[in-house]
Amino acid sequence: MPDQHTTFIGSSRAYLDANPETAAAFMAATQRGFAFAVEHPDEATDILLAANEGMLDRTLIRASLQALIDDHYLQTADGVIGTIDPAKMEATGDYLFAAGILRDADGAVVAERPDFAPYYSNAYLPE
Repeated sequence: MPDQHTTFIGSSRAYLDANPETAAAFMAATQRGFAFAVEHPDEATDILLAANEGMLDRTLIRASLQALIDDHYLQTADGVIGTIDPAKMEATGDYLFAAGILRDADGAVVAERPDFAPYYSNAYLPE
């Protein structure tokens, strides 16, 4: 499996077309949250635990967050947060297609490699 993104936020095209400002504001807030988690991992862990009292193990959550930070899943090595890397998407798509994992609406293996570019966008991120 190639290196891939671990976090996606999904939406419908209809919602994005009808609510571009809301989508952009949500993505800006998400970027701020990721930045906060990278800069203050102990406090971010405590916030998550407080919101899910009694349901999560602090050691596991903190270690998981550290792995996301260390492996640059929340923020790239050059400090970018929240962008989708087209090269990673293409590599993941190629892998899924070659492995016969992609299926059509009838459940049949997809016969032709799809164009993956329409399935993601960085358009709603702050500039």
